[in-house]
Amino acid sequence: MIFRKIDSLFLRLALAQAVLLSSSLLVIGGLLVVERNQLSAPEFAILLAPHIKAAVHADLTQVLPVDGLGLSLRRHEHLPEGLKLRVYRMPAAVDFVRALAKHDVVVDDVWLNRSDEHFTLWVHVQVSGSAPVWLSGNVPSMLPTWAPRMTVGLMLLVVVFGLVSWAFASRVTRPLSQLRHRIQLHAHTGVEPAQPWPSMQSSKAPPELIEIESAYRLLAERLQRNERERALLLAGVSHDLRSPLSRIRLAAEMLPESVDNAAGVASITRNVDQADRLTASFLEFIRASTVVMDETVDLAAVAQEAVAGFERPEHELQLRSPDSLWRQRAHGLLVQRLIVNLVDNALKHGGLPVEVDIVEEGGWATMTVSDTGPGLPQNGAGQLLEAFARGDASRGLPGFGLGLAIAQQIVVRLHGELCFAQDGARHQVVVRLPLRV
Repeated sequence: MIFRKIDSLFLRLALAQAVLLSSSLLVIGGLLVVERNQLSAPEFAILLAPHIKAAVHADLTQVLPVDGLGLSLRRHEHLPEGLKLRVYRMPAAVDFVRALAKHDVVVDDVWLNRSDEHFTLWVHVQVSGSAPVWLSGNVPSMLPTWAPRMTVGLMLLVVVFGLVSWAFASRVTRPLSQLRHRIQLHAHTGVEPAQPWPSMQSSKAPPELIEIESAYRLLAERLQRNERERALLLAGVSHDLRSPLSRIRLAAEMLPESVDNAAGVASITRNVDQADRLTASFLEFIRASTVVMDETVDLAAVAQEAVAGFERPEHELQLRSPDSLWRQRAHGLLVQRLIVNLVDNALKHGGLPVEVDIVEEGGWATMTVSDTGPGLPQNGAGQLLEAFARGDASRGLPGFGLGLAIAQQIVVRLHGELCFAQDGARHQVVVRLPLRV
């Protein structure tokens, strides 16, 4: 769950700024500490030089405290064994050695040793021509002491940075989030807002995002124009075909009945009926994308009515659903057409018995139509949702390849999702519809 939240562009920007600020503070703080130590090294050498001279001539067992600095010095003959680090070439040590040289204290080596969970500084010292000796002392504080005002300042810095980071990330990502919501709305409903979003009209949106929005608007307008032209073409063709089809059917029925022309009349009537069903499918395909979703529909009642219309015995077609299941912003005829198409497809191309299950799951209505047929061809699910697409197994069966395409279009209009599944030997078509939109 945490990683999913960080996938948000807003949180990524805020996290990137937090990392950048933390890194900058660490670098600046380190540079300040180094600079502070280098500036304080000469003054520290002036205070420590007399005590070093005294420690060089002291006994090996004598410990000399350094008043005012919180240090103590002790003379040794050899550098100790154990964990140690040579710090002679470090900037603060170099400045410290140079400052001591001005007071006749020559240091040619500096080590940092850790023993008994304490750090000790070891220097190899020579004073006024005497033999060089090792002196050890507890390490002086290289870091500034923590004060309450530093806590207050750090908290204020975090608050100010958090507010600035939130405002910056929100300003950058808000137009993009609105554009994403707009594209998702268009994808689910097929409706493109008539006016641009306010953030796109102002100069607050980045120019690249404005260009993306403009290109998307052109693409959406072109898509809507193509859809309107296709719907107008199909509606015109379907309407224009019905009149001559009716006349052909009427003329065929008015022919005198005889043994010689009975087969021809039956063939004409059969083909006219098939053409009429094709034009009706065209009109249903158009209506699925244009009808207004303004009704509150009982999905369970519509499903019972749709299944009852097939007039199949229970051992061939069975429905299991709650007593009622209401869906807002829908259309009863479209929901009925969705169920009829899925059941009809299962009866034609699947195997008996066909089962329809409708359940409510967390604010969603899940409808499953299952059969014992061969199922879908491999990698063929997406293709069968296109208009006029038919599987190889259904080439010799009546139909026009619009059933699943109409069902998919209705599901999209209802903000739902359609998918195919396999449960043992049963092939399933699963439709999930939100009960509230």
